[in-house]
Amino acid sequence: MKKIYFLIFILITHSVLVYSVEPNTVIATIPVGLNPAGIAVTPNNLFAYVANDNQNNIPGQDTVSVLNLTTNVVDQTISSTTFNQPYTITINASGTKAYVTNSNYTTVSIVDISANAVTGLITGFDGPSGFAITPDGATAYVNNYGSPEGVMSGNGTKVNIVDLTTLSITGTIIVDQAPAALALSPDGKHLYVASYTNGNLGAGTVDVVDTTSNLVTTTILGFSGPFAITVTPDGQYAYVTNFGSNNFSPVGTTISVIDLNTNNISDTITVGIQPDGLAITPDGRYAYATNYNTLYNGPCGDYTDLTAAQGTVNIIDIATNTVISPMIPVGRSPANVAISPDGQFAYITNYTSNTVDVIALPAAQITIQGCKIVNRFLTQIDYCNKLTWTVSGSSLPKSYSIYRDANLTDLAGTILAEPFIFFDHNRNPNSTYTYYIVGNYDGGITTVPLAITITQNC
Repeated sequence: MKKIYFLIFILITHSVLVYSVEPNTVIATIPVGLNPAGIAVTPNNLFAYVANDNQNNIPGQDTVSVLNLTTNVVDQTISSTTFNQPYTITINASGTKAYVTNSNYTTVSIVDISANAVTGLITGFDGPSGFAITPDGATAYVNNYGSPEGVMSGNGTKVNIVDLTTLSITGTIIVDQAPAALALSPDGKHLYVASYTNGNLGAGTVDVVDTTSNLVTTTILGFSGPFAITVTPDGQYAYVTNFGSNNFSPVGTTISVIDLNTNNISDTITVGIQPDGLAITPDGRYAYATNYNTLYNGPCGDYTDLTAAQGTVNIIDIATNTVISPMIPVGRSPANVAISPDGQFAYITNYTSNTVDVIALPAAQITIQGCKIVNRFLTQIDYCNKLTWTVSGSSLPKSYSIYRDANLTDLAGTILAEPFIFFDHNRNPNSTYTYYIVGNYDGGITTVPLAITITQNC
């Protein structure tokens, strides 16, 4: 298979780094702290912050790893006495603060990103495990999964409303038991809360909250141990991972799709074993889902000793709600996934491997130019349309298709390699032609169609 090489020039050292970038493959594995769980990327795509959950409470190992995404190494490790099994991490839109939920305690730690140090604390929670910030940056919603004792005694049924100016809890929303994840609609008008409940088949729920009144308006039923929820960029659908039971019975293997116009489950997608984390690309075309476990380990097809199994990542085509190739092998127990704001990379936390895998996504920037070539022969005038384009990005397409219509049905031609130039006979000189170019990857993945209208002569 042909390799694509992408050059990154580091001006400070005048050295050249060459990466062999194959789309949808792991290009780097970064060792981090114990049990990496939540991960978030800064808005400038330069750093990622990883919450190391330290499940066994080893002293001094409750940390946050700061990843340099230019070199794919740990740039700094943040330690703080405020951390207690840090589980998720959320970065505000300005990229100035990171909010770390302490799942084994009652607090959220605030990290100043410029100093990479904890500078604040929000108190009053019960095993917080998720943090969502409204588009205006003024308010946050925090779901309380509860400590083991809290869940058994009926606690862990609350979402707290936090004023991010005063750093205080201003309200509480009652939801179902063990809310595991939450997500806001792009306009901030609705909050969606996925509650794990007990992990049994169909027992999980998603509560829909009107953020104007902060009241639950609808409860959607039929989920099986939901662990993650994310909303498409257009606000039309939500995707929920059905992890199943922590006791491996039942074992989840699906992702539910919620139509947010009707608040009903509209589709179910079969993926790997114990789908856990989920993220959607910024263009809304693909979802990447982590499968916490992959292999059957028991002699009778049971799920014993699954911590030794390699994890995988499935790719979902949002337009068709189908799983497309490849299935990407990653480390053990992949928990969460974050996609860089520029759509170039996905970052996977491997909970029992204590690593973060970096996946190069099929992302490219195409710049296209076009003009009409005029050919004159005696009294006859002939026109030919000329297209040229350049491509940059971390992972370049294998070929490029040029279409004459927005529905991508009238294929004009396909270019496999440089130079990127295409000629098309102007069949009607009195017509204005618009072309659509897409980059093609393996597995049926394509770039977003880029349109150009030919109006000028060359």
